[in-house]
Amino acid sequence: MRPILLSLVPVFFLTACATSPEGRTQLVAPAPLQGLSAVYSEFDMYLQLVTAADASSCHELECAADRAFDLRILALGRRLADVAYRQYPALHLRFPRFEFIVADKADAGSASSAAGTVVIYRGVRRLDLDDAALAFVLAREMSHVIGGHHDENVTTSILVAVVAQILFPVLNVGALFSSGAATSAAATTAASSTATATAVASAASFAGSRALRASDRPQQVREAEAMAMKLLVAAGWDGREVSDQLEALRPALPEEPGWTEELRESARHIAGLMQGPVFPETPGAAGVLSQSAPKGPADLPPPIISKPF
Repeated sequence: MRPILLSLVPVFFLTACATSPEGRTQLVAPAPLQGLSAVYSEFDMYLQLVTAADASSCHELECAADRAFDLRILALGRRLADVAYRQYPALHLRFPRFEFIVADKADAGSASSAAGTVVIYRGVRRLDLDDAALAFVLAREMSHVIGGHHDENVTTSILVAVVAQILFPVLNVGALFSSGAATSAAATTAASSTATATAVASAASFAGSRALRASDRPQQVREAEAMAMKLLVAAGWDGREVSDQLEALRPALPEEPGWTEELRESARHIAGLMQGPVFPETPGAAGVLSQSAPKGPADLPPPIISKPF
C-alpha cells in the first residue's frame, strides 16, 4: 500500500483548489497547465459537434429565417458579452473575446469551450424562442465558460487518467490476464500483459472521468442558471419576464433526454427562484437575482463577435 500512496503524490501537484464566481469550491489545473485545459476543452467541443447530426440544407424562406436567427444570435451575444466583461473584469485575462457560432446541426443544443467559444445548434431556431428565452440559452452557456466549468471537467479527466495509469501497473492488473505461461513465451506474455493493462487503464480512466463529470453536471447547470439570470438582469432584461417566457416554453419542449431536458429543468428551476424573495433591483431592470455591474478597466477592449457559420 505504501508504494501506491507514494506513487499518487505527484497527482496532487497537478491540481489546485479554486472558487467559482458563485462561491463553489472547484478543482482546477494550476496556471502552467491551463493552456492545456483550453485546448482539451476545445477538442471536446469539436468532438461533440462532429458526433451531432447535421441539419438538412435550407431552401428560400427557410434560409432567410436561418439568416435572421444568425443575426439575432450575434446581437444578443454582443449585448451579453459586453455585460460579462464588465461584471467579470478578470475574464479578459483568460480570453480576449467571446465567439458566437451557429452550427448547422439538426437537434436543439449548445456547446462551448474554455477559450470563450459559444456554439448554438441550428435546431434551436425551430424552438421559436423569443429574445428573452434565447438570451437565457446564450447566457447559460456563457456562464459555463465564465464559471470555469470546462477547466473543472478537464482537470477531472486528467486526474482520473493519471490515477488510472499509476494504479493499474502498481496493482499488476496484467497478472490477472496471464498465468501459467511457459518460460519461452515470457517476453510475449509480458508484452501482451502490458498492452492489456494499458487498454484497461485507458478504458477505466475514460469511464471514470465521464462518471465524475456527469456527477458534477447538475451543480454546474444550477450555477450557470444563477449566473445567467444575473447577466440578463444586468443587461436590462426583467427577471420575471424571462422566467415567464421560459415557463411558457416548457410544454412545447420535446420530452427527451439531453439538452432539451436540461432546458426544461432550467425553466422549472428559474420559475421556482422567481417565487422567492425579491432582491434589490438593478437600476433600469426589474426582477430578482439582480446585481450591479462593476465598472471594468478603462482600457478594456469591447468584445469581438465572430460571424456565424
